[in-house]
Amino acid sequence: MTLFFYFIIAAFVTMVLIPPLNKYSGQLQMLDVPGERKVHASDMARVGGIAMVIGAVLPVFIWSELNNTVLSILLGILVILVFGAWDDCKELGYKTKFLGQIIAVSIVVFYGDILITRVPVFDDLSFPAYISYPLTFIALLGVTNAINLADGLDGLAGGATLLSLGVITLLYLLTDSTDMVLITAAIAGSVLGFLRYNTYPAVVFMGDAGSQFLGFSVGVLSILL
Repeated sequence: MTLFFYFIIAAFVTMVLIPPLNKYSGQLQMLDVPGERKVHASDMARVGGIAMVIGAVLPVFIWSELNNTVLSILLGILVILVFGAWDDCKELGYKTKFLGQIIAVSIVVFYGDILITRVPVFDDLSFPAYISYPLTFIALLGVTNAINLADGLDGLAGGATLLSLGVITLLYLLTDSTDMVLITAAIAGSVLGFLRYNTYPAVVFMGDAGSQFLGFSVGVLSILL
């Protein structure tokens, strides 16, 4: 029941926030202008990521136990949101975007102690610290940017991520990680709320704030799983 509650609250908050954010997207300078490599013919608001992050974080922040792991995830997501929204407004260079991702990954690695320390499928193969730390950074940065680059068609990044989050939720239900399954459910709910406005024909885009948020979250949740 709690799982469903987090999911519904996140979806509801996301859906409620998108229309007003969409209305003021021009004033926020968060518009995706048509171009040669774009499939849309008119300006599109890219504010969906802001709505998704608020929708996902709100139930977790209010009702979950804020231990170091949960706090590190929330802080990492906040950093991703700030740099992603900044990029959606000002079109940052890749160096600044990459800096934001490194800061977010550093928070979950050094404050949340979220690391790839072993590979269970290979007889529980364990990694020493000098492999574990760089491997975690490469994995999280890779997944974050993979989802970011996949965001090109209506519903593509959101739909693919929602499927991944569904599988992650099912696997978490087999463990005792209550906090993590609730976070996963909240993020999945926010994606569903966003897809209400992003399936073809889309009326809003998630922007870099949204795609990086999804990639970062899926990467972190997968490592913890």
